[in-house]
Amino acid sequence: MKRLGSLLVALSALALTECNEPPGADPVAGFVRAGTDIAVKSVRTAVPLDALAGTTDVYYIVTFSFTNNQGRALAPRIDRFVLEDEQRRHFNGADSGSATLVGINNDEGILEVGESHDYTAGFRVPAGTRGVLFYDNSY
Repeated sequence: MKRLGSLLVALSALALTECNEPPGADPVAGFVRAGTDIAVKSVRTAVPLDALAGTTDVYYIVTFSFTNNQGRALAPRIDRFVLEDEQRRHFNGADSGSATLVGINNDEGILEVGESHDYTAGFRVPAGTRGVLFYDNSY
């Protein structure tokens, strides 16, 4: 019985060690994966300032680089950056429309084929959402 107790203590310590994030790391950083033409630079969370009691929505504030490999010059729109979750639900990016997003500014200029630019967008999602970020130029 003493060995079982020692084993449980050792396993608990190992589990806690494995779960620890480096200081300053955001635990949601791995929740957003880069899709085609995207390089995710950072992810942080923010609670929506208009959240209702009982909701679990959060904003993922994602900073990323987008390279235009769409085959033609393009003026990327933030609402066409999409976070698609594991259930294939789509959450469109935003850089305005909520007090939570105040201070986010993005270039609205044209990207020639092969050019890259950095953007920041907020995606309002249920807490714990995991997904792939991509640019949807289909509409």
